[in-house]
Amino acid sequence: MESPAELVAELVLALAVILVAAKIGAEIAERFLKVPALLGELVAGIAIGPFALGGLEIGGYGPFFHIPEEAEIIDGAIHHVESVIPMAPEFFFLSQVAAVLLLFQAGLETDRHQFIKYARPATIIAMGGVIVPFILGIVATLMFGFADTDSIIGFVPAMFVGAAMTATSVGITARVLADANKLHIPEGVTILGAAVVDDVLGVLILTVVIGINDTGDVSAGSVAVIALKAIGFWLGLTVIGTLLSRHISKAITWFRTTGAVFGLALGIAFLAAGFAELFGLAMIIGSYSIGLALSDTNLKHRIEEPMGIVNLFIVPVFFVVVGMQVDIPAIFEGALMFGIVLSIFGIISKLFGAGIPALFVGFNRLGATRIAWGMLPRGEVALVVAGIGLSTGVIGSEIFGVVIMMTLVTTIIAPLFLVPATQKPGSGLRNPNSDLESGLVDPTNAES
Repeated sequence: MESPAELVAELVLALAVILVAAKIGAEIAERFLKVPALLGELVAGIAIGPFALGGLEIGGYGPFFHIPEEAEIIDGAIHHVESVIPMAPEFFFLSQVAAVLLLFQAGLETDRHQFIKYARPATIIAMGGVIVPFILGIVATLMFGFADTDSIIGFVPAMFVGAAMTATSVGITARVLADANKLHIPEGVTILGAAVVDDVLGVLILTVVIGINDTGDVSAGSVAVIALKAIGFWLGLTVIGTLLSRHISKAITWFRTTGAVFGLALGIAFLAAGFAELFGLAMIIGSYSIGLALSDTNLKHRIEEPMGIVNLFIVPVFFVVVGMQVDIPAIFEGALMFGIVLSIFGIISKLFGAGIPALFVGFNRLGATRIAWGMLPRGEVALVVAGIGLSTGVIGSEIFGVVIMMTLVTTIIAPLFLVPATQKPGSGLRNPNSDLESGLVDPTNAES
């Protein structure tokens, strides 16, 4: 048994490796390859993860990043099996904290008036971004024989893959938009709004699929309860947070102790994230929603600078840890062709499912293109969904590897096309002048 001091020392050394790998990967990606830094961080995570270099033994030491074991009782006996999360839980926790902070900052930087204005198109785009991927995920799974229509239980794996396909990584998209200073434009606001709705709907689908797998059936009443609880909490948090935002800001900024304002603001973000999880939603939805509610308060301006400094440290950890969970050998040993087809479907489904509806809700071809690429990455959301599916027995290791492959492909491809699309001059709206006249867009920031 290691002493607490030895365990802490190992974790600190491992964290040092993660940070150094993140910065080296980001430098190579941004400086030499001219691609977003987060891609370098993601690939760095794959390289140092337990399925690659981190799993090797060097001399008498190692592996550096081993896959932890969990105790399970099978037929009355205790068996040690590899954890579904292939890393020390401390790093997984740190990555989730990073995701919460990233989305809290994204919410703070989102123009709330713009968000409300584009709520309707965002919802319509999200519906397309859920329905089309869900159907194509089911079709692909049935095509390769990993599910059947003979029984509801046999059909569950196809529904699960469909649920994983609906995800949109709001964390990765928010990072790309923030780095490009495009969170404020109509497309940026719409993408984030649609991604949040996407994840709400995706969580509902996942919950229903797990319920079917556990019971062999699911009632309309139980689905309605799940939906009302999740959507009700999300809307309630956003609306109540907005109504109380001035009071929250005034109460927190009353404190004068050094660091108190920033610490209390983070406490609010973690509180919203924790309650979101309790109500069946992803934590990042809670932190984004409360950040959005506080986006036009004095509190936002008080915490912007320290927030940026903290996120420079912790957000790269999130992307490295996401990469560390990718099991490349399992993908090639399993259903490679299924993974290729699912990845292609994953790209097509979001481009058409989100892009085409955007054309009918006020965006031109450029705006629809930006939205389509912004909705493409599955990232951490799909990885979480895949982990839940494997841990609950809904899917096996082959489907798990295929979902990871689809997630990796869409996560890498999206920034490569989203960044150039956001850099193109011109408004993404069919009628940009109406926005300028309404005063909802700052003419100094709006594209023309």
